[in-house]
Amino acid sequence: MAQRIADHDWSGSPLGPPETWPLSLRTLLNLMLSSRFPMFAAWGPDLVFLYNDAYAPMLGEKEPRALGRRFADVWDDIWNDILPLVESALAGRATWMENLPITMRRNGYPEATYWTFSYSAAHDDAGNIAGMFCACQETTASVESERMLRQREETLAEALEAREVLLEEKDVLLAEVNHRVKNSLQLVVSALSLQSRRIEDPATKAAFAQAITRVRAITSVHERLYRSGDPLVVDMKSYLEGLADDLVVTPEVRTRMQVAVEPVTMRTERAIPLAIIVNELVTNSLKYAYPADRPGPIVLSLRRVDDEMLELTVADQGVGMLAKEETGGGLGTKLVATMASQLGATVERRAANDGFRVSLTFPRIET
Repeated sequence: MAQRIADHDWSGSPLGPPETWPLSLRTLLNLMLSSRFPMFAAWGPDLVFLYNDAYAPMLGEKEPRALGRRFADVWDDIWNDILPLVESALAGRATWMENLPITMRRNGYPEATYWTFSYSAAHDDAGNIAGMFCACQETTASVESERMLRQREETLAEALEAREVLLEEKDVLLAEVNHRVKNSLQLVVSALSLQSRRIEDPATKAAFAQAITRVRAITSVHERLYRSGDPLVVDMKSYLEGLADDLVVTPEVRTRMQVAVEPVTMRTERAIPLAIIVNELVTNSLKYAYPADRPGPIVLSLRRVDDEMLELTVADQGVGMLAKEETGGGLGTKLVATMASQLGATVERRAANDGFRVSLTFPRIET
C-alpha cells in the first residue's frame, strides 16, 4: 500500500503530491502503513480516503478504486448511516461502536455486516482538525457465530425441555403399565384361589397354593414399581423385606424371619427372577426346615460381595434338607435354576445336620 500511494496519480486530488503533504498526515500514514490492524484516514475538506493493507480486503470490489477518492463516494451506500459518526469525530468527539450492524454493498450485493471501530479527529501541523482517523475490525463472522451458538443453545434447551416432558410421560405410562400388569396378575391369583377351593386332593391343592405365591411375588414387584418414583427400578431392601413379610403366615413365624438386605437397586427384568428365587427358597424353608416341635430362624440376606458381585442367601438351622424340592428335580429346584441363569448366577447349596443354606452369586448390575 505504501508503494501504491507513492505510485498513485495525485495530480487531480485536493491533497496534491505526497511530498507536499503536511508532516502530521505523513506521520499518521506511517503509523497506519506499519500496522497490521485495519486502519484508514480521511483527510482534508473532501475527506480523501487513505488506508493500509489490512483494511484493503474489507473494501471488496471497491478496492483498488477507493484509494484517493472522497470518503462519501467510497461508502456512498452507507454514508447516511455513518455520517453522524463522521460529523461527531470532525467536531472533536471521538466515537466508539461495537458490533454495529451495517448493510453495505461492497461485492455487488447487499451484505449484513457488523463492525467494531472508533472514529477520532486527525489534526494538521497547526493543531487544527483536518480530517479523521479510524481503527476498525469487521466482526461479522464472530457475531454470526455467536448468533448461531445462541440459536443452537435455544434449540438444545427446547430439545431438553421436550425430553423432560417425554421422560415424565414415559414414567407415567410405565407406572400405568405396572399398575395394569399388577391388576392382571391379581386376577390370575383370584382365579387360582377360586379354583383351589374346589380341589380336594392335598397335593394338587398345595401345588395351587405354591403357584399363587409365585404369582404374588411377581405381582408385588409391579405393585412397588407403580408406587415408586422410578417405574423401572426396584429398591431391593424394601421389596425383599415386604416379600418376606408377605410369605410368613403367623406372628410367631414372623419373629423368626430375619432379613438383612443392603441398599441395592435393580432393574425390573432382574428384580423379578430374584423375587421368584426368594419366594421358592423362603417358602421351602417355611414348609420343610423345622418340625412342629422345633422352631428356628430363617435368614434372608442380600449383600455386596465386592464392587461387581452380589450374594443372595437363604439359610435355616432346620433338619438339613429342604425335603423333596431339593432332592434333585422338583419344580421349585428347576425354577430356581432357570431364574438363576437369567441373572448369570452361580448357585451353591449346603446341607448339614444344623441346617440348609442356598447362596446365589451374580453380577451387580444396578441402574
